[in-house]
Amino acid sequence: MPYTHRLGEPDYLLPLERSDRFVVSDEGFFYRTRECDLIGPFATKLEAHADLKFFINVTKNEKNIEIDKMLGINTSL
Repeated sequence: MPYTHRLGEPDYLLPLERSDRFVVSDEGFFYRTRECDLIGPFATKLEAHADLKFFINVTKNEKNIEIDKMLGINTSL
């Protein structure tokens, strides 16, 4: 894949080469996390992609909660 910046990344950062997160085997489709864990199997790549999007959103929310706790912000509703 070509070198590209992610949305919102400053241009002065060196772009990283992207690789496909999806892996297919006889068991089904998997996706790879940044920690190199394989998550799956899923029956289709579409299902794996949907779960990956959910995983990314949960991870972002968890990081935001940690930051809020460090700043002393009450996030409970």
